[in-house]
Amino acid sequence: MIETERLLLRCYEPGDLPSIMALAADPAVRRFIGNLPDSQEAAWTRVLRCAGHWSLFGFGTLAVIEKASRRIVGEVGASFFRRGVDPLLDSVPEASWLFSSGVGGRGFAFEALTALLLWIRRSTCHDAVACLIEGINLPSLKLAEKLGFRPIKDVSYRDRPFVLLASQARSPEGARPAPR
Repeated sequence: MIETERLLLRCYEPGDLPSIMALAADPAVRRFIGNLPDSQEAAWTRVLRCAGHWSLFGFGTLAVIEKASRRIVGEVGASFFRRGVDPLLDSVPEASWLFSSGVGGRGFAFEALTALLLWIRRSTCHDAVACLIEGINLPSLKLAEKLGFRPIKDVSYRDRPFVLLASQARSPEGARPAPR
């Protein structure tokens, strides 16, 4: 669906359940991300939720596949989670991402999110995107800043401190995905 130099971003498929389970079992992924599937049933529900989001809104979560290995190494998305944390977060797409600890430091998250933000700008009516990051998740806060997200305010979600950030739905200067 979206292609970059090293990655393919596509909707989840029924055969992706083992990859979803492996990502969700990664302790580094679980450290900052709640509500991850802990069973095949929960992974299936995630696939259905992602498909439903695309059906209702025309955007949602995408599996990130490394072209060289043909493996799912993460996921990125823009969704309406309706968290009830802040009106801004419920009114614009919320960017989200998670990547296997095995691919950390290779720039996949920046590459995938840059492509996603560019796609949102070109393919949807949304001109802003928000994200919610736990205050102690310094790598994601650094990535969000690099992508052009700016802190709006501190909020509480599930009794933990988070930072609400927002950005225009455009890619950072100079960052362009490879043509398809």
